[in-house]
Amino acid sequence: MTVGVKGICYRDGIDALKRWGVPIVEKPGARWHDVQCPNCSAHNPADMSLRVQSRMGNLELQCRNGCQSVAILQLIGFRGVQQVDPPPRRQGTEEHSGQVRIAYRLQTAYVGRLLYLHGLGWLYWDSKRWAPDDGGFAKRAVLDVMAVALAESIVDQNLRKDVAKCETANGIEGVLRVAAALDGFACTVGDLDADPYLLNVANGTLDLRTMELRDHDPRDCITKVTHGAWDKAAHATAWARFIDQVQPDEQVRAYLQRVAGLSLLGKVAEHILPILTGTGANGKGTWYGAMLFTLGDYAAPADPDLFMAREGAHPTGQMDLRGRRFIVVSESDEGRRLAEATMKRLTGGDTIKARYVHRDLVEFTPSHTAFLVTNHLPKVSGDDPAVWRRLRVIPFDVVIPPEDRDPHLDEKLQAEADAVLGWAIAGWNAYRANGDKLAEPPQVLAATGDYQRDSDAVARFIDEECSTSSPVLKATTTDLFNAWDRWRSADGAEQLSQKAFGQALDKRGYPAGKPSNGKRWRSGIALEVKTEA
Repeated sequence: MTVGVKGICYRDGIDALKRWGVPIVEKPGARWHDVQCPNCSAHNPADMSLRVQSRMGNLELQCRNGCQSVAILQLIGFRGVQQVDPPPRRQGTEEHSGQVRIAYRLQTAYVGRLLYLHGLGWLYWDSKRWAPDDGGFAKRAVLDVMAVALAESIVDQNLRKDVAKCETANGIEGVLRVAAALDGFACTVGDLDADPYLLNVANGTLDLRTMELRDHDPRDCITKVTHGAWDKAAHATAWARFIDQVQPDEQVRAYLQRVAGLSLLGKVAEHILPILTGTGANGKGTWYGAMLFTLGDYAAPADPDLFMAREGAHPTGQMDLRGRRFIVVSESDEGRRLAEATMKRLTGGDTIKARYVHRDLVEFTPSHTAFLVTNHLPKVSGDDPAVWRRLRVIPFDVVIPPEDRDPHLDEKLQAEADAVLGWAIAGWNAYRANGDKLAEPPQVLAATGDYQRDSDAVARFIDEECSTSSPVLKATTTDLFNAWDRWRSADGAEQLSQKAFGQALDKRGYPAGKPSNGKRWRSGIALEVKTEA
């Protein structure tokens, strides 16, 4: 018989166990705690026999000595202790035979060292994270288990027969297929990297809530690790000199640091798209290259066309975002147009649906902060507030002269990965100290405002070709559209239909009146009369 406790949430479940009298050894900031097994007092906390894990909004108690799992369900109100009868099951793995028997032996020997994720395959614990098993760790584990079983089979002829049945490539694969469904091995995407505040660094796991660094723990179910270690005393020579050189303005530099710190968090907290822009040789590529290396598995370059409008776009590129925290989209072609709907969706925090070619759609919760890095700002509509609420232009205006360029700078910054990580963590702390606000400096606001004005072609047309100084001014809709079309052609602005142009004028407070003498007039605006010099 096993025991389940019903509670309102994770914290209430722990409190309920305490009220019930179950000994618990809590670990501050951890998702796992040591709890005495309710089935057998010999399975005690000192042996870490029972694990408590927050899982998909619920709790799970799992005894490492093989007891049936105990679920603490998320229901309304504490309802005390409930007795739960486990499903009928033969006691002991040795009552099975063939591949099933060896699979249960694999479970006994390798729980905590192997996981199976449906759709991805086997993962193994590499002492820091759960890594994809690209080198055959799971198969070698089966071979090791069979070697032990073969040694024991001297006194168990049935065991020898079971081992013999598995000593082929198909037999080993069969053992792994059975094991993939067993408790302790089977997991879902939701089980992995579930805590957005845990950052797995080279020398431990950092809790971004408490800034506590603890040992790597397979029970955290983390699949990523940074190249950089968290060392408060990490010395930065090349990095400090570089960042001061490419961002000499202290306010802009501090803002960039806060945004970089925000990218350490595994969820979308700010619905923004920072745009790093400037002509070549200004350090923005070197900056994001250093960040990509430092953050290791948490960072990735994405499809250059991810945020650009294009015909027949496939959602494959969006799969690059899955599970990442720091994403870079590098686009340098001039004249490209921003895919505004895509940009809003990928920075909004809602569930993303994407797929690889010839694969089913996958849904995932975004965990990334994306950076668009470009020499040329993409074209954007000037009148969508939802677009401009997201865009943040961070200028890289300093051009490094040829004589000051270091061909070995990338390698030097990689050697200072600990310092680069420390710089980003300091940015996270600054973000939190600022009330979880990025607080854009005037330079970023000005650059973004200039970008918006330059992107609003209708506003520029009005500014250059029209007079709006008096509410009694007026012009016919036809004259205004013809003037716009001539101006647009010379400017290179996007072509608008007469209806779309009229709607743009309506938004700006120049309404069209009722027809008079076969003409429609707009009030408050008139074409300027330009005289030739």
